[in-house]
Amino acid sequence: MVIDPRYSQFLNFMKKPCHIVFTTIRHPAILRDLYENIQHYGHLEEVKIWVVGDRKTPASAAALAAEVSAQGLETVYFSVDDQDDWGKRFSLYPLIPYNTDGRRIFGYLRALEDGCEVLISMDDDNFPTSDDFVGFHRRTGQAWRKPLLREEKRFHNICEYLVFEPSRLVFPRGFPFQLRGHANQSQQLPRPAGAVIGVTEGLWLDEPDVDATTWLNGKVKGLSYRGPDTFVLDQSTWSPVNTQNTSVVRELIPAFVFVTMAWPVPGGKLDRYGDIWGGYFLLALMQGTKYHVAFGRPLVEHRRNPHNYVDDLRYEFWGMILTDWLLDILRSSFQPTSLSMPERVFELSEFLEIDAITHLPAWCPAEITSFLNSTAKNLRQWSAACRQVGI
Repeated sequence: MVIDPRYSQFLNFMKKPCHIVFTTIRHPAILRDLYENIQHYGHLEEVKIWVVGDRKTPASAAALAAEVSAQGLETVYFSVDDQDDWGKRFSLYPLIPYNTDGRRIFGYLRALEDGCEVLISMDDDNFPTSDDFVGFHRRTGQAWRKPLLREEKRFHNICEYLVFEPSRLVFPRGFPFQLRGHANQSQQLPRPAGAVIGVTEGLWLDEPDVDATTWLNGKVKGLSYRGPDTFVLDQSTWSPVNTQNTSVVRELIPAFVFVTMAWPVPGGKLDRYGDIWGGYFLLALMQGTKYHVAFGRPLVEHRRNPHNYVDDLRYEFWGMILTDWLLDILRSSFQPTSLSMPERVFELSEFLEIDAITHLPAWCPAEITSFLNSTAKNLRQWSAACRQVGI
């Protein structure tokens, strides 16, 4: 059968370049706010949304997705039944538990299959503000022609760009503890030829993305943003990258890994650091490429779902105390050489099994070794799944 080339052009035209992905176990009220923002700024024809459901997601989620689609913002509710059927062809699928936010990666794969150029990962409680949400994220994948920021201590505190009430020094979740207490001392570097924004993380007003130790020391509210629309870090300078309001260019989606959490450890579970460790893996995998990480706008309003901060501390504990170790070993010893991002992810899986486990602190229980072995296995299967969908 001969396909009319005009029909192929029509199908390509219908593909949306920008895909938004989030998972939820609640009614996704954020969809109405996303529609209003995206419609206001004229991006309806550019955007597709994937709402990744779970076993606890209410039926109203599918109904709202259909309603928003009918208004002109293409929105797919990816139900558990649909996931189960679609996931049969991936060895990765049974490795990701139900009732965990790690299932968002199935939305990433669907976006890859559908030809997305820019992927925006969100949480269901991070609502767009008056900023052009998609417009700012569409800077991802664009050339950067201004200076880069570099820190002598090699970490940059993005929370310094927010005005807090009460006023206090705050660090983002996942910032190394050994460097907390220091203010930024940025230097400007000329940008290298061919520099491209590969990742954009927008910041958060109201309740910032900080760890349980910060919340237990007293509530803090983000009132406003006082930084430039966009600032870009040199590859030698890192800051935590989460999945709350973050976009990545297509080529980097395989490197945008989400570490499966809820792993049993003494005292509870290792949890709430899946995006943080995944973000640091992303930064490590980007080294030596043309891509850089940008921060700034679009801002979101974090209307945080209910939390018990003592429970959060129990879940975050092992992630907190191991992150400094992870950063030391990643930055000193991991040197990817492959040109392909899926191949680099495979290199990372081998690094975790061979180098990281060998150099775990002596005080770590056996469960941490098991967790790293499981993470390495999941990374290999994630890499294979990305290749399977054609990247």
